[in-house]
Amino acid sequence: MNLKELKENQTAIITHCEEEQLPLKLMEMGCVKGAEIRFLSRAPLGTPLYYKLGNTRIALGKNIADKIEVKVVDEDEKTL
Repeated sequence: MNLKELKENQTAIITHCEEEQLPLKLMEMGCVKGAEIRFLSRAPLGTPLYYKLGNTRIALGKNIADKIEVKVVDEDEKTL
């Protein structure tokens, strides 16, 4: 599953991202394998997509979100 497939308020863990295809600034903000990311909302015309990455809110185009693979976090697992 990739980042753009998340549903609103769904949290996931980044499992793979093609570093050579991502902006360096995005990786500096913590968009790396193992990071937790939450989908917040989508702009009215469908792009950009808004996410919370750590304590930072970021906006990504669909083309970038498509290159980041994630695994959805089960909310029950987070509380254990």
